[in-house]
Amino acid sequence: MIQKFFEEGGFAMFFLVAFGVATLAAASVYASRLRRVALRITLALALATTFTTLTGICVDLAAVGHGAPAFVAHHPGVSLTEAVLQGIAESLAPGVLGFTFVALAALITTLGLYREPSSQPTVR
Repeated sequence: MIQKFFEEGGFAMFFLVAFGVATLAAASVYASRLRRVALRITLALALATTFTTLTGICVDLAAVGHGAPAFVAHHPGVSLTEAVLQGIAESLAPGVLGFTFVALAALITTLGLYREPSSQPTVR
């Protein structure tokens, strides 16, 4: 199942795994050590993961647009609508993976923000 998921997502999935794991690692460092530099790195890596996710979706959708007519020509039992819908479903695999990484990193980062001492004086 994971192999099929990666095949559907295409080449961008490898970059998503790399950026996603790095983002989770940076978020974990921030949550455990509360270093501001780790927070900045986490935000930058999350942005890279988000844009890689969007790029993967765009590339996959472009491949569907270019390949669907030829697929229908070679498979007479399949309509163009069926081919395009299946292609769109496969094209969303980078979105599922990439946005999951970003959501998990945001959750971990939130733990660090919760642990961070407040710079505002408390009102009594």
